[in-house]
Amino acid sequence: MTDLSITRMTELFFFTFLSLMALFYIKERVDYRKRKILFSTKGDYIHRLYTTVDSIGRVVKIEDLLEKFVQEVVLQLEMESVYVLTYDFQTHQVTLTNKSKEYNQHQIDEVLLEQLGLGDIKKTDHFYIAFIHQDTSYKRILVVDHNKSIYLKDEELLWLELLLLYLNNFIENTKMVEDLLDQLKHMKEADNRQLPWLNKLLWLRFEEEKYQLAQELHDTILQEQLHIAREMDVLMHMKDSENFSTKLGKLHEHMITSLNDLRGYCENLKPPLLDTLGLNAALEKLIQKVQKRANFELLYTIDRLYLEDERLNLMIYRLFQELLNNALKHSYANAVTIHLQSTEEGFEVLYSDDGVGCNLDDIILTESMGIQGMQERVQAFNGKFALNSKVGEGMMIRIRVSETQYPYPYTYSTLNRPTYMIRG
Repeated sequence: MTDLSITRMTELFFFTFLSLMALFYIKERVDYRKRKILFSTKGDYIHRLYTTVDSIGRVVKIEDLLEKFVQEVVLQLEMESVYVLTYDFQTHQVTLTNKSKEYNQHQIDEVLLEQLGLGDIKKTDHFYIAFIHQDTSYKRILVVDHNKSIYLKDEELLWLELLLLYLNNFIENTKMVEDLLDQLKHMKEADNRQLPWLNKLLWLRFEEEKYQLAQELHDTILQEQLHIAREMDVLMHMKDSENFSTKLGKLHEHMITSLNDLRGYCENLKPPLLDTLGLNAALEKLIQKVQKRANFELLYTIDRLYLEDERLNLMIYRLFQELLNNALKHSYANAVTIHLQSTEEGFEVLYSDDGVGCNLDDIILTESMGIQGMQERVQAFNGKFALNSKVGEGMMIRIRVSETQYPYPYTYSTLNRPTYMIRG
């Protein structure tokens, strides 16, 4: 080695390095094919479980669910001979669920089939057998034929066991939905009409919404239009031509104000900024409109939210609408505070005012102030709604919605957050 030049030594070093890399690569490929037990298939088992559950959870029929499950098992475990069998308790016959596949018949112990329970995976001489689902007449089982050559690792068996538990829940939920749909179908066919209870429920909800809208329009826009009509009638019979143009100009301003109010109602029914510029811009515009009408100081913060369910944006906007409308109409407050805060699982809305307050028992017994509507919106998304108020001591409302549906303990705390003040 001492007699070799630096150039020659460098060549030998690179030759040795590349030779070892090629040797290790060939060894890895041979081991992967001949000794599969040493290797995991495609990375993280937990990540694979999440992706597999998400994939099979999108299927709505049990037959398609089982077929998708078999495809995922074949893909992840890289085993071709995977079947779903149905065992009939009455005839004691085993049939292949997927008729399009060829099943390598092996004798399956009937006692083992009957004893197989939820979460069980048994290994026999020719295959792995696992429990999928059971009802009153049938039991579905998974068969993975290993041909005495492939053995599943503990991590793979655990992955398969967890996936089977998820699959059992999916099948149960799918059966419940199918049973409900069958009941609805039979009820409709028996009556040969639309379902009366469903029609009645929808009709009542529509009527409630129309009544609330009609009441709002009657108390605001309609009254203004009647006033404009009376003023127009006065102008039509007016003999003093000197003040005619002045009064006509005031009437025109009144009409423009009424049209702006009507436009505001249309925007409340369908806020345009919510779809175009997002939740934050829509809430800022709403707060600016409230500021023009408010006789109280309004302090607020709006965090930027990143929600997977876009319907929550509309729900948050409606909550802000109702809370601020209540403050304008009923609170008689000097200061109102409202915060939209981002949380780890979702969001939280905090509202408080120093107004007249109310008795909680009166709110429960009546449907005034929109409290019931806000509660229904929050409960529709599995959220939590808490209200605290006393006569003469203002009102505090706390709303928490979690996209992961975690429980939340309600304790009111001081808001130590930067705020923006708007003077009305």
